[in-house]
Amino acid sequence: MTWRAFAPWVEPVAARLREGRAQIVELARSIPPEAWPRPSPNSGWTYRDLLVHLAVGDWVCQTVLRAVVANERLDVAATFASVDAGNERLRQERASRSIEELIAEVEAEGEETQELLARSLAIKSAQEKCSSHQRFSARLCHRRFPPHGLQMTGQGAES
Repeated sequence: MTWRAFAPWVEPVAARLREGRAQIVELARSIPPEAWPRPSPNSGWTYRDLLVHLAVGDWVCQTVLRAVVANERLDVAATFASVDAGNERLRQERASRSIEELIAEVEAEGEETQELLARSLAIKSAQEKCSSHQRFSARLCHRRFPPHGLQMTGQGAES
């Protein structure tokens, strides 16, 4: 894991996301190989499907953060309208990846999100001129995604 400096208002968000990713990786590494193809408590999803989803689970958050860092306008409604289709596309693209590759992707996606959060430090007076995108991304990443990932991993894979 790379050390990064964060704006004071970003550090709690970054820390929560880091901790959530570490818990996902730890749990994934503890699941026995025979459990991955089993149905999960999430209807229609195997435990492997959950790992795939969590491996790319930051894509919406990253989309928002990229817009914030670039100080670009983002069509939030369009982004969220495409979440289910995007999740399914990403799941299908990863159908042949091994569990270890997916775990590595969980880690890499977490690092990319951390990098985007760290880059928010470069935004001049970011906290003072916090745009609706920045407030939205902080809420989105801080309140929605870590609990979502932890809720999904909290289902566990009984061996």
